[in-house]
Amino acid sequence: MPALLRAFVAVEIPEDLLAALEAAQSDLKRRMRARWVRAGSMHLTLKFLGDIPAGHVASVADALQAAAGGHTTFSLTVSGIGVFPSIRRPRVIWAGLSGPTGRLLDLQRSLEERLVALGFPREERPFRGHLTIGRFSEPVESERLAEVVNSFASRIFGGFAVKELVLFQSDLQPKGPVYTALARARLKESF
Repeated sequence: MPALLRAFVAVEIPEDLLAALEAAQSDLKRRMRARWVRAGSMHLTLKFLGDIPAGHVASVADALQAAAGGHTTFSLTVSGIGVFPSIRRPRVIWAGLSGPTGRLLDLQRSLEERLVALGFPREERPFRGHLTIGRFSEPVESERLAEVVNSFASRIFGGFAVKELVLFQSDLQPKGPVYTALARARLKESF
């Protein structure tokens, strides 16, 4: 294991939902150019940690356990697409989340507080849950992009249960990142 690991905390997405997002990407590929995220690499990121010492994995795993243990499982729906930061200057294209997003925000805040206590910097931007499906590396005509985004406004891709936090190592490769789960922490079952 290398001395420093590029790491992040996320929720895994089930195969059926990944397949639906991949089908949407196929449609989008015919309509615009972007660097598309491989379906198997899609996840709901809660916190990007950057490069961490391998020796800190255990304490980060403990923080995940503490955060997850304070929350019960819940389900979200993935629907519609949008872009960050804006239609005029798009850099990321994403699929949106609906359902009890307040519970997702509470979970992310719990995780953030526990990681800040370990010395990780607090995220400056407010958390906005989404699934990144592509990134733009060249300018996109904003009217055309708005048209495409609007055509997906009512599209529902599927749902998934938020039941586990995963600490991933990200190994950047020429063909795209390879993610390895280093630790998992289950939320409490809801009854």
